[in-house]
Amino acid sequence: MRRSSWSPTRRRPGRRSSSAGWGTRRHGGDDAVGSGPGGGRRQSAPMPPSPLLDGGRAALCDDRAMGTRLTWSDLPEGVRSRVARVLGEDVVATHGCAGGFSPSTAEVVRGASGAAVFVKAVREADNPDSVALNRQEARVLAEMPGDAPVPALRDVFEDGPWLVLVTEAAPGSMPEQPWRADQLDEVLAAMDALQAAATPCPIGSLPSMADLLGEDLRGFDRVAADPPHDLDPWIAERLDALRSAAQTGIAARAGETLCHGDLRADNIVIAEDGAVALVDWAWASRGSRWADAVDVLSSVELPEGAAAVSARLDAVLERHGVARSVGTQMLAGLLGFFVDAARLPDPPALPGLASHRARRRDLLRELVRERWEDADPPIAVPGTAAPSR
Repeated sequence: MRRSSWSPTRRRPGRRSSSAGWGTRRHGGDDAVGSGPGGGRRQSAPMPPSPLLDGGRAALCDDRAMGTRLTWSDLPEGVRSRVARVLGEDVVATHGCAGGFSPSTAEVVRGASGAAVFVKAVREADNPDSVALNRQEARVLAEMPGDAPVPALRDVFEDGPWLVLVTEAAPGSMPEQPWRADQLDEVLAAMDALQAAATPCPIGSLPSMADLLGEDLRGFDRVAADPPHDLDPWIAERLDALRSAAQTGIAARAGETLCHGDLRADNIVIAEDGAVALVDWAWASRGSRWADAVDVLSSVELPEGAAAVSARLDAVLERHGVARSVGTQMLAGLLGFFVDAARLPDPPALPGLASHRARRRDLLRELVRERWEDADPPIAVPGTAAPSR
């Protein structure tokens, strides 16, 4: 696979306080790069705002884009001509991909031979954060191991105000929703392949995932300081224990493996033969070998229920020699984020975001409850005896 030698100047948006403006945070990530119908410790660079705050994971149960994207026809002739040169022939067809929050184009463009590339293009005027995130993704892709299940970077260039990123087009489509068990198992296997290829992390100056997400995963601290009016009684009864678990879970994200950092259904493409590609690498970080798997499984709803998801998480943790409780603690941090964030109003540009977050909150609550009550030994609520089994 071809790799670009382009070395961008990093431009990453600054981090803001998590205590204000969550509902109006930037929503700059780009998603869904499928070509099918569904479309040693290093010094870290300045950190971007977390993908949690960008609304990213909130879209898990709906593959529609929550914003308005630019299309191929919006691009100037100079951009289209260069993309055609990368493709090696004239562009005869384009296909817009579903999912995501950015105004960037998210299009597969094809030539008459069937050759295809994926194109992201955006201007500062459309969303400066999208430009910064696309630059960061290009830098990550340029250093990506060739055997990672990731579409290769083909080109990145500027044309006037436009920043354009061109990658290989991953054949296939996003996982079916609700998830199919066989597709989920294929994705988990692909993540094992990525971890084998990317430990230690081959990309320099990436932030630690624990640092990148830690502030956001302390949602239960914010809930304790200002409880939502509709706080679930099961959570309310265990709030102090959940706060402690979430803090331990943040530490469990530390590591030296290349992590995606925002892995969810619309950042995954599955081909007809089961081959899996992981896309949208703007939030890459260094973390534990199991962190991405925890995040993916936190978003999964299987017909068999939370117990089936929990069993797969246990299998992942066992492969890495990690205690079952660690998975529960990491999930508690994610749950705390969504319990806190679900009460925020919709940003004007993203109607329905609050309802997505509420759905994720409810899904995660059932998964955490399943694991919490099945803990061995059972997890005690502070101030009470451990529950009997």
